[in-house]
Amino acid sequence: MNKEKLIEQLSNVLLDKNHARLAVENTLELIKKSLANGDKVMLSNFGTFKVKETKPSKFRNPKTQAEVTVAGKKRIRFKASENIFSRKK
Repeated sequence: MNKEKLIEQLSNVLLDKNHARLAVENTLELIKKSLANGDKVMLSNFGTFKVKETKPSKFRNPKTQAEVTVAGKKRIRFKASENIFSRKK
């Protein structure tokens, strides 16, 4: 499912497609802002998003044998909830 299909599915529950688009875009923007601030985002029965910083690494160029340092990066990690696939019928 992509963003447009999510909006389309939400428009069946909300008033119209414009309200669904605003809901999805605002939700994603809030998640991005929280992660940019270093906060953890926990959604019950879905999962947790958090920022993890990788350490700088050293590699060697096999052709020249020169050592190259790659700077650390910030990565987003998602850990799914244990009951994400359990469905209530």
